[in-house]
Amino acid sequence: MVANKPPSRSGRRQISGHFDPEVVKALKRLALERDSTLQALLGEAINDFLSKNALPRLANETPLPRGGAALQRRVTKK
Repeated sequence: MVANKPPSRSGRRQISGHFDPEVVKALKRLALERDSTLQALLGEAINDFLSKNALPRLANETPLPRGGAALQRRVTKK
């Protein structure tokens, strides 16, 4: 059984890694300072890496609309 994906995830695949808590904190702080998201920061970093290796910048660097579970948690807490 396949769960319904939000439209923002349609046609996309997830990639991830495990990092030290300090790395996560630094990225979250930077995203907050830039009024952005971790996804947008990672897109920028991936594009920089692709460019460095003479490949086209393919990752979306625009923050996607927030929603789903994160939005539900904020609404529920009010």
